[in-house]
Amino acid sequence: MRKLIVASAFIAALPLASAAEETSPFSANASITSDYAYRGISQTDERPALQGGFDFKHGSGLYVGVWGSSISWLRDAETDESSGNSVELDLYVGYSQSFGDFGIDVGVLQYGYPGDFDRKWRDDTGLKNPNTTEGYAGASWKFVSFKYSHAFTHLFGTPDSKGSDYFDLSISHDIENLTLAAHVGKQRIFGPGKSYIDWKLGATYKFAGFDFGLHYVDTDIDHEDLAEGRIIFSIGRSF
Repeated sequence: MRKLIVASAFIAALPLASAAEETSPFSANASITSDYAYRGISQTDERPALQGGFDFKHGSGLYVGVWGSSISWLRDAETDESSGNSVELDLYVGYSQSFGDFGIDVGVLQYGYPGDFDRKWRDDTGLKNPNTTEGYAGASWKFVSFKYSHAFTHLFGTPDSKGSDYFDLSISHDIENLTLAAHVGKQRIFGPGKSYIDWKLGATYKFAGFDFGLHYVDTDIDHEDLAEGRIIFSIGRSF
């Protein structure tokens, strides 16, 4: 059961693309976090992770980007044959635009896990190739946003999970350099995986060009250490 939970829920989270005007179409970001949690579940066995990415956004609203993070969930699922994986590398392309207080964002995201996923590895873990493709569509109004994601492939190697989806409702409020945020999401998993709900509450403070984040993360999954309530601290910077 632990393998099914880990394999079906460990992904990289990407927020809705910003519609704010930039002086350059290119941007980058880098951060370190005390735990890489996505959809409420740790991808690093509750250990720190290094993360970063690059983005290009055209004036028309079209954008493309790449984002990566150190991970351990694939190694944690292995019992004999090792894939040699320790990195998640995501590629995405989409379109976002603002219309006054309203915003939209649609795109496709490919979650990649470089490694050797041969037949022996698959027999050992009970998983298929963990690479996953999701499409997403989001809408926002002022401080409220909603995003829907749909898996076009099996969800991170979990058998018979094609078509699994995720519903994300978030709110945020800015007070000068402080951003307060709350999120609730539902991960629906087809096949042997179990659907669940996750939530997050916290704040990010901008100081000296850096973003300092402090968030509480939890899920309704019982008897799973990697999905229990915990506080996550992060430091990041955008360029």
